[in-house]
Amino acid sequence: MAGMTSSARPFLNRRLAEFGTTIFAEMSALATRTGSINLGQGFPDTDGPEEIREAAVRALRDGRGNQYPPGPGVPELRTAVAAHQLRRYGLSYDPDTEVLVTAGATEAIAACLLALLEPGDEVVALEPYYDSYAACIAMAGAVIRAHLVAEVAADLDGG
Repeated sequence: MAGMTSSARPFLNRRLAEFGTTIFAEMSALATRTGSINLGQGFPDTDGPEEIREAAVRALRDGRGNQYPPGPGVPELRTAVAAHQLRRYGLSYDPDTEVLVTAGATEAIAACLLALLEPGDEVVALEPYYDSYAACIAMAGAVIRAHLVAEVAADLDGG
């Protein structure tokens, strides 16, 4: 790569320049620094039920779970999610068209916001809000319009 020079372009997308670390990183660092218990993030203190671990091992040995899943998630998991919602809440969903499995809430939020927002759109967010909302909205090129929950409640109450 002779003749190539480094660019002055920052590594981070300019839309994210105003954002620092996540609240999870901040709370984890604070808990470590002070020797506190971190209640701000789920850190399992066990390896989970043995039968779940064994099921994962069986799936890997049977050749399942060692490849990327289909985009909407593994069909058996989507079916199980739909059955849970019906059994637990009386809500009926088609696992093939109405259930999507993601790696976590942050991924799901990012995917939704990036799919639905256009540059310049305005998004109303009630504070306090999950810190990834602002970053995901910025990545979509939209603008966040934050309002304190207490202010909104006062407006709704006529005060």
